[in-house]
Parts: sequence; C-alpha cells; structure tokens
Amino acid sequence: MSVGSSLGDQLTQKVSELKQVISGISDDQASKAQAEGGWCAKEVLSHLIGDEHSAIVERFKRFVEEDTPTIEVVRGVSAFDARRQQTPVPQLMETVESRYRTLAEFLSGLSDDQLGRKAHVPLLKESPLGEYPTLGQWAGFVINFHLNDHINQLRSLTA
Repeated sequence: MSVGSSLGDQLTQKVSELKQVISGISDDQASKAQAEGGWCAKEVLSHLIGDEHSAIVERFKRFVEEDTPTIEVVRGVSAFDARRQQTPVPQLMETVESRYRTLAEFLSGLSDDQLGRKAHVPLLKESPLGEYPTLGQWAGFVINFHLNDHINQLRSLTA
C-alpha cells in the first residue's frame, strides 16, 4: 500500500469516527454550546466544512500545483453562520463527509514525490513540523491532530 493510500484510508477512518460521534445528536443539542463563548456541535462541523474560499481540498492541491505556496490558516475560524445554524446536523455531516471523501481520494492518488512537496504554513512555525511541512506531514497533522481534536470536542458536546 502506498503512503498516499494509507493517508486516504486513515482520513476515511477518522471521518467514520466523527460520523459515529455526531450520529445521536439532535439539532437542538447541536445548536447549544456547553460554555460561554464555546462552540456548539454545528459550529465544529462548520469549521470542518470550511467556506467556499478555504475548502480543505484546495489547500492540499496547492502543495502539488504551486512551488512552496503559502497556506494561510487562521486558528479558531468556524465558517458558522445563520444558514448553517438552520441546517440539520445530518446535512452538515454529509457535507463534511463529501469534502473529506474528496480529500481522501486526492491523497490516495498522490505519489511519494508529490507527498514530499512543501508549503509555507506560518501557523506551524512553533510546532514540531515547522513552518515548511511536506504535503504528507500536513495530511498527517490534519488527520491525527486536527480531526482528532474536533472529534474529542464533539464527544464532550454530545456527552
């Protein structure tokens, strides 16, 4: 199995875990934050969806299409708005699944050379990855840290 295929499989597994965590939540429960200023479950899902201008798949494609692109990531942006507040949880989850399925397919088709391409991600400057991660490292970060953190966040919101 190639590294790209393995990353695609890992991502698919994480999204399945996310779907399982969110499956029993009502729209009413998903609209309420547990703490003042905290995110509700719909806001977490909105964050994972992103907006039309910062779709996660497009960020990954830039590693391959551009020479060392700068990937701007702003921590704590959810893309939550009135429209998504009114969107049922299953529909939000379906959008998350669709976006990440596309990303898993993209990752699965990458060569080792493509996975080794770098981008400049200023947000990661102080992280162990540094501010110039490879596409493979970025994918591992998104799967094993970013998604995992939000799965745990949703677990606490649905408990």
